[in-house]
Parts: sequence; structure tokens; C-alpha cells
Amino acid sequence: MYHDYGMATTRRTFLGGAAALALSGRAETAADWKPAQGWRGFNLLGMFRCPTTGLAPDPRVDGRFVEWEFKALHDWGFNFARLPLDYRILVAGDSWTNLDERKMKFLDQAIAWGRQYGIHVQIALHRIPGYCILDQTEAFPLGTSTVAQEAACRMWGAFAKRWKGIPNEDLSFNLFNEPTRHTAGANYLPLCRKLIAAIRNADDARFIMVDGNHCASRPVPELYGVPSVGQAFRGYTPHAITHFGADYISGIPKEPPTWPLAPGYGTKRVRTSPEETVAKYQSALDVGEFCMVGEFGCRNRTPHGAALAWMEHCLKLWKSKNLGWALWNLRGHNGILDSGRLDVAYEDFNGHKLDRKMLELLRRY
Repeated sequence: MYHDYGMATTRRTFLGGAAALALSGRAETAADWKPAQGWRGFNLLGMFRCPTTGLAPDPRVDGRFVEWEFKALHDWGFNFARLPLDYRILVAGDSWTNLDERKMKFLDQAIAWGRQYGIHVQIALHRIPGYCILDQTEAFPLGTSTVAQEAACRMWGAFAKRWKGIPNEDLSFNLFNEPTRHTAGANYLPLCRKLIAAIRNADDARFIMVDGNHCASRPVPELYGVPSVGQAFRGYTPHAITHFGADYISGIPKEPPTWPLAPGYGTKRVRTSPEETVAKYQSALDVGEFCMVGEFGCRNRTPHGAALAWMEHCLKLWKSKNLGWALWNLRGHNGILDSGRLDVAYEDFNGHKLDRKMLELLRRY
């Protein structure tokens, strides 16, 4: 197994003379591979967020994953787990490329559990060197900084070397989460090409998912036909349903929503339909691109009946398009476990509160 992660690059220092990565022209050498069936599963948050001063402890986010989650997915009939990662958990000290071997073994174990229980694991950098949608605290902006781009390429290159040889049936990569600000627009395609090339330099067979441009809302047509590359979007429309009670989304009324939405409920911006979202990706589906809903879910403030009705509407739509999906999350405010909804009769599941109605709905699709 590969453990040589190369020359360290700190967040504040660019070490000139580091071995250059080939950043273009290599992606097309990969053999074409696509999943034989749609992925259906969940986002697991064990390494989602580096411990940060001021944030309350979160039992779902303890710097590692747990076996029982993979077993539960298998027992319930699901086949997919996306692992959104905060790269800061994986590095030692003030470094972007000096990967902590002890933490990397936690990922090795998660992949092994996935293979043991028949769960495809997707490694996703939710926070990548230079960017996270949640804040703008990175020292160098990934979209424009050579420093951040080299660090991100080195990290993906190290991942690719470490897990080379694991079949695509068991493991895929998702470059980074929801490009916005400096990573979006005209900057996004060149950035994707660099990251894909960094992976291909180490493993020319790995299947790679690319989030759509502008917060995963628009496909990247320039990547259509690139072997072993698929595209992901989000299933959070309409926001009037999925983000009810979120004070950072304007235009949502105070009155709880129904599904379908009542005429005139909320502003046009928060009423975008699931059909409108899927329609943006129809061009990708028409040319045979593999697409999936990398995240979807409904906050726990939305009435349970409305949430389930909306969810079934989406699942029927996605099934008609052969689209896979991953609920955000398994445990937490959107999930089937420990969601904190006040209008659910929970069952006990190994000490966790299970939303049986939501689970059975997901299993039907």
C-alpha cells in the first residue's frame, strides 16, 4: 500500500520545485467504466468536519466511521455510501499534503467495510485544500491559487495511489463539493481537468464523479464523453420544502409547507421544482452520461407528512430517469436516524431513534 505522500505543502508556504503534476491531456486515457446499477444510499458524516472551537460536539462526527452503519445499509437493501471529508482531519499539523497515516487507516477501514457489506464507497472532499462551501477561511482560494491547486492535486494523487487496484465496483472519487465563488463559473472546468489528471496520473482507471457547476446545479458539457467520469447534482428543490425554517434562505414563509406546495407559497426562487432541476441534466442523460443525486434531504422543521410526500415525488422522478441518489444524511436532521423531528413516532434501533416510515419509503425505490 502506498504511503509516500511526497513533499509537504503548508497552508502558508509554497515550496517551489515540487514535482509537477501533469494537469491536462491525461484524463482521456482512462478505460470507460460506469456503474451497472444506480447507487442508492446515504452520506455518512464520520469525517465530515474537523473539530472547531465554538461548535458543540457532534456524535456523528468523531473523526472515523463505524461498522454498524455499513451493516445497516446492507441489511436494509442499500448499496452506496458517500463519505464527505474535511481534509484537515487527514493531515498532520499545518500541512496540506503530509497525510496522517493513522487517520488514513480509518478511511482504509471504511472502504474495507464497504467491500465486506456490498456498499460502494465514494470518497468526497467536502472541504478540499483551498475551498469549502461552508465558509471562506482557507488561506489560498482553490479557484485561482496555484498553491491550493497543487496541494489539492497532490492529495487526490495520493488517494489514487493508495487505493489503486480496488475495483470501481467498490470505490469511486468525488472531486469536491458544490463549487461556488472562486471555484465556479469559468474557473471550474480547468480546475476539474487538473484534479482529474492528478488522479489519472496515479490510477487511469478510477471512476470519478464531478459535481455540477454553480453549486452542483448545472452540468459540465465539456466533460461529456470523458471516460469513467460521471456528474452529480443535488436534490434540494424546492427550498420551500427542503429548507423550511432555515434563516439563511430568504423567501420561505413562516407557515409550514404542504406537498404539493400551495399556490403562491413562497417566492419563485424557493419554488424551483424537482423536474426543473432534473431537466438541467437531461442533455447529459441524452448522451449516456452517468448522473446521480449526490445529496438530497429535507430539514426536520418541515412537517413529516409533507417531507415524505415530497421525497416520494422525487424518488419516482429519479427512478424514471435511472438516477441514483444519496440521502443527506443517515444520522441527523435530514436522516432516518436521530433526526430530531417532533412529529415522528420513532422506533429504537440499537440505541438510535429510527424513522421507520422514511426508511420504508426509501427502500421501495
